[in-house]
Amino acid sequence: MSGGFLRSPRVRVLWGDINLSAYDGPSKGAPEVFALDTEKGGPIVYDVQVDLSAEGEGPTAEMKWDPTGPGMKAYEWFLGQDKYMKSQITVEFFYPRGKKIVFFYAWSGQSINYGNDMSITVKMQSELAGLVNANQRSTAQAYDEKKGASPIESLDRAQKQFGLEKYKDIIGLNEYTKEYWKKVKLQNVYGNDWTFGNNVSQIAKQTGDVTVATNIGGAKVVVMPPWSWKNPKGEQQKALNAFNAIKAGEAPKAEQIYGYLLGPSIINSIQRTSNWKPPQQDNTGTPGTQTKATQPRDEKTGRFITAAEAAKRNPETAAAKTSSPLGTSNGRANPAVQNKDNPYGPDRQNALNQEQGSELSMSTFMCPLLVGVKPRDVLYVPSLTGKFMEDWIVKSVSYSQSDGNVEVSIQATRTFGSGDPMNKTSYDEFKKFAEDFGLIGPNATLEAWDRYAWSLPGESEAATSTATTSSSSSRYDTSEIDNA
Repeated sequence: MSGGFLRSPRVRVLWGDINLSAYDGPSKGAPEVFALDTEKGGPIVYDVQVDLSAEGEGPTAEMKWDPTGPGMKAYEWFLGQDKYMKSQITVEFFYPRGKKIVFFYAWSGQSINYGNDMSITVKMQSELAGLVNANQRSTAQAYDEKKGASPIESLDRAQKQFGLEKYKDIIGLNEYTKEYWKKVKLQNVYGNDWTFGNNVSQIAKQTGDVTVATNIGGAKVVVMPPWSWKNPKGEQQKALNAFNAIKAGEAPKAEQIYGYLLGPSIINSIQRTSNWKPPQQDNTGTPGTQTKATQPRDEKTGRFITAAEAAKRNPETAAAKTSSPLGTSNGRANPAVQNKDNPYGPDRQNALNQEQGSELSMSTFMCPLLVGVKPRDVLYVPSLTGKFMEDWIVKSVSYSQSDGNVEVSIQATRTFGSGDPMNKTSYDEFKKFAEDFGLIGPNATLEAWDRYAWSLPGESEAATSTATTSSSSSRYDTSEIDNA
């Protein structure tokens, strides 16, 4: 609480123009759920959860619906209204006077439990899954042998081939990916029975980039560069400081990378593990990973058999369809993407692979700072000795609301080993910020971590100024004590 203002996380769910978190359905023709006047305007959904993954899987969500008779009547009314079945379901996590993150979904199913424990679980998916994974097509693109075509030109043509040209913003590019793609030229792009999502994923794999299916602010596939890669000039990309880069009432941009410092007042529980793999093993496991095709053998006789025979004998290993927006259409896409000019593609691919060497998992309360954390953002975790920080790349994020509490669960990865930052450029900037703010170093305080975690936009500049002043004062006082 600050100045008599209780800071608590909020969740708002809208189905079309009807607010389900502060139910106003009757004013728009929907059935009334609450009998008492004192109850009217209350929530009819609860336990809202959204999941975002960095690669391979599309955004999903679910929420519980009021399981009473009037609540069920209202739910069936929504399902019977063509207007609302075609409308988006908007899920927003935010702090009043603070940042927010907004997701857009479409109704995709339900699970209803009867008996003493009545519950209605509404399932949602991003419309992205239907847009980029609905049509399986065999496509071909061949370009001039001398000129080639940039990845952006290839994706523009692919959008037309898959009938998606009216979705102008379905592809988002990080500024550093866009900069590198200016140097890349593709000779041809062929795909057999693949989807648009896999087309994007395969081109990104060639250039050493990552595809992220997102519905933050709208459905799109965002292409992001490896965090640890540096160009021949030694330059590396920079992350924006989430503490002061996002203003009140604003949401993070899906194409941008933001950095967060983790420590007291933020961490509830955190686990870091490292698992070294031989260099020839691929750590990524992305849907577009092209493994070498080998003809299967009979386990008993050792003779070669056909893929169809192998599928009959081992059905659990047979290719299966997937709803992944970025996955293969039937587990069998064997595209051919030929490069004309791709000077640093292999180096960027190796960087992505190495960034999967160690894993981090954490679950904590969504304080104002963490509103908006998303896949491919960067977490800075001070070491147990306080001598250095580790930078971790967010792989997946889950926001979960329950009983007035919002929890954030994060999975992240980094290169094998500790002590050395993957991206020295951003590391130095965040390290200086942390020292000036009083988060690390000899003058670090728990009060500074409280200010960092719980300050709202608008208070951030004042908090930074106060922290810098007090930090300078503390260093002066310490030097006097040392001299004495």
